[in-house]
Amino acid sequence: MQPNLIVVFYLALVAPLSFVVVQSQKFLPEPPTFIKPCALKDSQSNDCLARNIENIFQHWRNGVPGLSGVGSLDPFRVNRLRIAQRVPPNVDVRVELRNMTTVGLSQAKILNSTTLYNTGHYNLGFHVHLTQINLTSKYKLKGHVLLLNLNSTGVLTSELDNLEFYVAFRMQPQQAEGITFMNVTAIKTDIARIDNIRINLTNLFNGNKELERSANDIFNENWRVLFEILRPVLTQTFDSVLEDRFTKVFRYLPAKYLFKDVE
Repeated sequence: MQPNLIVVFYLALVAPLSFVVVQSQKFLPEPPTFIKPCALKDSQSNDCLARNIENIFQHWRNGVPGLSGVGSLDPFRVNRLRIAQRVPPNVDVRVELRNMTTVGLSQAKILNSTTLYNTGHYNLGFHVHLTQINLTSKYKLKGHVLLLNLNSTGVLTSELDNLEFYVAFRMQPQQAEGITFMNVTAIKTDIARIDNIRINLTNLFNGNKELERSANDIFNENWRVLFEILRPVLTQTFDSVLEDRFTKVFRYLPAKYLFKDVE
């Protein structure tokens, strides 16, 4: 997807604008040294905006100083995810993931970015590349995947190679105590590329290592099929997690620290 087509993707944000008033809260009193204010309405500022997002992931990988309620970005932790998907005949499964840890987000590279301004709100879009993502989680699984009937709990580990995705933010300036913040009203992601996914689940068949190894081989041989089946629910989950984190970050950073043309 080229930069001009990314604009179409941003315009496809279907979540309605929510006019949520920013609550009075603690905010970062001084701008971080690694953030340079960019011109939102200037198309030449895309590189500036991309570097700011990269720097946020790198410098705040262990959490945002002074901001409670937002954990580390790398490793990125989620307490619990539930996935239920039924796509006959290949998948009819319910999965619960607990204490999920994802490593590698701080190495995110922004390949390109763009901004669009409409009356009252902004659309920001980024094409992101991650060389490798490593994921570990406790899992509980019931149902069938391909030809396998499964009912087990154990540990899931996975590696993703060369992940590329597009992420679009819709934001609206809001004020609290005379300070303008950016209120994130919608986030939408679209995974564009994954070169490979390796997965391993322990304890699939009550400790039978031979059956467990065979099942994991089947998963890895058919990872593209499984990913496409699970893509909608995984994307929806990813959108929700990102919206939660970035809503809190942008409501902590006064808009003028990031955008020099926002009053």
